[in-house]
Amino acid sequence: MIHLATLLFAYAGFVAICLSMAKHQPEILGRKLTPKEHQQLRIGGPLGLGASYASAVAASGWKFGSVHWIGAIMLAALSLTLLLPYRPKWTAPAGAGAAFVGGMLLASAALLSI
Repeated sequence: MIHLATLLFAYAGFVAICLSMAKHQPEILGRKLTPKEHQQLRIGGPLGLGASYASAVAASGWKFGSVHWIGAIMLAALSLTLLLPYRPKWTAPAGAGAAFVGGMLLASAALLSI
């Protein structure tokens, strides 16, 4: 369950990094972002990847968690790369949904471990 959260947080982080680039904003959102939104996404992308790494390490420890994280970010980057050219309008909602579901998975895992 936490491994899925790792993948979802990695995908959400990559979507935020993608949306922080001016090149992708018109094709994904249909508009340019305000400077405040742009800055929030530039901070949110690495935070999503950091949350992904933290959940991988929490699930598997330092040795294997890092390896799982590398696999998760490769799979998340591949899925974003494949989704972006064919369905660019789906990218932002999928990223927001991934962050939400990843958070819910971590919350449920924390509640189950109590």
